[in-house]
Amino acid sequence: MQMSRAQARQVGDLNEQLRIATSGLPIPESAPRIWVRHGEGVQLDRCELWGLIGQQPVLARICELPAGIGLRMSLVAQAAQNAGFTIPTTDQRRRAAWRRIQLPATVTTPWFELTLTLEPPRDAGA
Repeated sequence: MQMSRAQARQVGDLNEQLRIATSGLPIPESAPRIWVRHGEGVQLDRCELWGLIGQQPVLARICELPAGIGLRMSLVAQAAQNAGFTIPTTDQRRRAAWRRIQLPATVTTPWFELTLTLEPPRDAGA
C-alpha cells in the first residue's frame, strides 16, 4: 500500500513523538508499548504510549500520540520501526503482531497493543 504525502508526514510526526516520549524511559525495564483503538473504520481514533513506571513498576499511560490518530495500524508499526524500535511480527513476518487487549468491562471498543524493544546498535563494519 502506497502512502500519501499527508500520511508520510503523519508517520514522520509519530516517529518523532515516539522518540521524544521514550527518550527518558529506561528501556527495556519500562517495557514500552503502543495502545490503539479504531474509530468508525480502519483509521485509529486513539493512539497512546504505555509503559511500566515507578519504583514498584505499574503499567501506566505515558502520553497520547496524536500523530497516530487517523492512521492505520500498519503505519503506526512503520513509525515505530522508523523510530528505531523492533516490533514483534506474525509467524510469516509480513506484518506487526498486534495483540488485542482487554480493558475494564465498561469499555466496549477493543484496543490493540504493540510491544516495543530497541534494536541493538549495528556494527559500523558490518
